[in-house]
Amino acid sequence: MRIKEAFELRELDAARTLVRAHPFATIVTADLRATHMPCLVEETAEGLTILGHVACADPVADSLGGPVLLIFHGPHGYVSASWYDSETIPTWNHVTLHVRGTPERFDDALPVLRRTVDHFEAAVERPWSLNRLGAVAREMAYQVIAFRLDAESWHAEAKLSQDKPDDERTRVLAGLERPGPYANAPLATAMRARGSGA
Repeated sequence: MRIKEAFELRELDAARTLVRAHPFATIVTADLRATHMPCLVEETAEGLTILGHVACADPVADSLGGPVLLIFHGPHGYVSASWYDSETIPTWNHVTLHVRGTPERFDDALPVLRRTVDHFEAAVERPWSLNRLGAVAREMAYQVIAFRLDAESWHAEAKLSQDKPDDERTRVLAGLERPGPYANAPLATAMRARGSGA
């Protein structure tokens, strides 16, 4: 992935924050099989470590013994050339993270499944738990491969018009925040968080 220096995110916390906020990863194997699954940050790890799982029936499961690429997409969207004052071309602003490594498969998937469910259920008023399933939860775990991926390398990018003058960034924000086909409040919020625009 080519990253312009102005857009590169080097901070480990920025990568972790992106996974926390946008946990639905695209998992790509060396033989170009792909699937999409929610993942978690291993919060106690020193580096960037991801926990995930894949159904045994998914063709990706057969290739988890080798290197994989996890792709996380944050806010993204079209930026019209008409929003600029100067003559330029349209673009696509985005926040993305690529994580590479070889998964370590767990013998027992249930702890990762439980942790994943508990993580996402914590946000609801009356959290649901795998405990409600009793022995069925164990049967479900037999149908899943859980893994831990210690990043051998990772690349994060926040392409949010940082390379444009302040007045142009302000115009892009206005375009994203006004009603219309390319209104995109999450992308505008990401731009403001990265100091892009007023």
